[in-house]
Amino acid sequence: MFRCLVILLCLLPIPAASAMEPITRLSDLRALSVEVASTGVPVHIEGTVVGLVPSASFHFFLHDGTSGCFIKTILKGRPAIPVVPGDRVIVTGVSDALGYYPSVKDGHVRVLGKAPLPLPVTPDAGELFSPHLDSQWVEVPAVVTGFEIADKCVTLNVEVHGLPFKAELPPSPDAGKTAVSLMQQPVRMRGIIGTIFNAERQMTDRHFFVPDFAAIVPAARTNNGGSPPLLDVSRLLTGSFGPTALVRLRGVVTQLDRKGFYLRDSTGSTLILTADADDFPPGSMVEAEGFGMVAPFRPVLRAIRIVKSGESPPIAPVAFDYHKENLSSRHSEWITLEADFLGQTEGRGEAILQFSKGGRFFEGLLPEQNKQHPVLTAGDRVRLTGICELTTSQALPRIDWVDGFRILLPENGGIEIVSRAPWWTPLRLLYALGIMSGAAALGFFGTWLLRRQVKGQMLIISDKLRNEAVGEERDRMARELHDTLEQQLSGVALQLDSLDHAITRNPAAAADTLSLARRMLRYTRVEARRSVWNLRSKILEQDGLAAALRAITETSGPAGPIMEVVINGDERLLAPGADLHLLRITQEAITNSIKHGGAAHIRIGLEYLPEITRLSITDDGSGFDPVAANKAAGSHFGLLGMRERAGKIGASLTIVSSPAQGCCVTVALPFRTPP
Repeated sequence: MFRCLVILLCLLPIPAASAMEPITRLSDLRALSVEVASTGVPVHIEGTVVGLVPSASFHFFLHDGTSGCFIKTILKGRPAIPVVPGDRVIVTGVSDALGYYPSVKDGHVRVLGKAPLPLPVTPDAGELFSPHLDSQWVEVPAVVTGFEIADKCVTLNVEVHGLPFKAELPPSPDAGKTAVSLMQQPVRMRGIIGTIFNAERQMTDRHFFVPDFAAIVPAARTNNGGSPPLLDVSRLLTGSFGPTALVRLRGVVTQLDRKGFYLRDSTGSTLILTADADDFPPGSMVEAEGFGMVAPFRPVLRAIRIVKSGESPPIAPVAFDYHKENLSSRHSEWITLEADFLGQTEGRGEAILQFSKGGRFFEGLLPEQNKQHPVLTAGDRVRLTGICELTTSQALPRIDWVDGFRILLPENGGIEIVSRAPWWTPLRLLYALGIMSGAAALGFFGTWLLRRQVKGQMLIISDKLRNEAVGEERDRMARELHDTLEQQLSGVALQLDSLDHAITRNPAAAADTLSLARRMLRYTRVEARRSVWNLRSKILEQDGLAAALRAITETSGPAGPIMEVVINGDERLLAPGADLHLLRITQEAITNSIKHGGAAHIRIGLEYLPEITRLSITDDGSGFDPVAANKAAGSHFGLLGMRERAGKIGASLTIVSSPAQGCCVTVALPFRTPP
């Protein structure tokens, strides 16, 4: 059985890689072409672990004194051996083409012991992106400007030779505290340079893998021989206070920023770079210790220590006018100004608002966490309060090349509406004009059609009304003639019929009958004249009873009596036909006063009382005895006619008179609300 197994093993094909000598130097591995590295060349290298990949702790960077390389260990089939920086190990595996330079995969690790880390390369600013530095152990000057802590790694924001980079470290219990202590100060940082590349192996960025916080050492500070000097904002980075000089600034926090906060003292304002800006809200009086840093238009301070000394009373923002300001003093200043809102776009983590003021356009950057700002409409007039940031389109940020500005709005407030935009915008005016023009055209067309229809209907209605008016007038005239002339002529006819018998039998009675008939005809003639006058007069219909009474008094000539009309109360509508009967009674009473009483003065009174309408005709004539007049044969037809007219309208008629005492005729008409 054993001999068969040996023969079988001898017959199996031997992989080509096993026939190759393993690579023992990392510099030789990096020299492989992509095509050769992809064939899996065997690797057997001894070296020192200089760094780990925080997100995959079993993968690490190895340095053997000739170069550095990325090692991917075996995780399937057997447990991987954890390593830490400083371990001396032997790695056995095969080459892998995946990487900016070839790397090692399927690495098996055997730990030999501990060894000092190799001396790092110290590249200058021009070498930071050199290809040969990929996976190399380096030491560089840096400034920590920020940090983020996650479950598997700590990411630092660093500036190396003034260029921004990211640095990854393994997590530790005191990572946050340590990162804060390193913020905004010069350090010496050791780590591995990693390369970010695309599918064509083109470099797109670089970052650092740092073994731990012990590899970040603060640089020696220049403290000018004691406590850092206290400077005004206007003296930062002047004279002997360069970027390596530790200094202090003292002032009031005006506004927070994602990089820190803005500080104002009596000479101006500047930005303080710090990671714990939330501990110093606006209004805090603070003293910041740190290093000056060059920035466009005004230097900033990288704070390594900030002490809060109290709270400041509210300070007013500086009124800003771009055309009149000393612009260099307004950069980073807390300002206020009024402007017109134009529109809004969305940026990364902020809203970009467009404004105009005095013919100049500028932007306002609103943090996305600002939820208190009002909803704006184009054309709104607003008051802005925030930090002024000067801008230029030129290559160098020289103050005399400033050609614009923008305002950094705070996380809360910063926008106040002064006046809303008028609702009538030019576009809405055009819409309204179009709608009104269309409506007017439709209105004219509709009016034309309506006028045609109305004109036709008016012709029909006018004919109908004319016919109805003629018929109504005929009916009224028939009633009038029936009530007056027909009855009176019937009385005359009766008197004449009795005259035939009276002439032969009783001549004296015949004479009286003839005289009565003559008087009746005379009265009928007067009534006929009055009916004709009423048909021709429109005063009563148009202007009412009071105007008709005044018109009667105007008919008296110079030789006639003096007549006056007195109206008391507010004139109102009477029952249908009542005003005509009252007018006729007045005419009859005036006729009797002149004809029989010889009156020199006649007074007509019309009173509109709450319950009655009272008409009175008073004269100073000779008067008469009403009782005797009623009993006398052939009594006055005028008196009889007045009583009949009063009875027709439901009124009471009273005659008060005596010989030589004048006469007063009174008609009392109860008030009824007309239908």
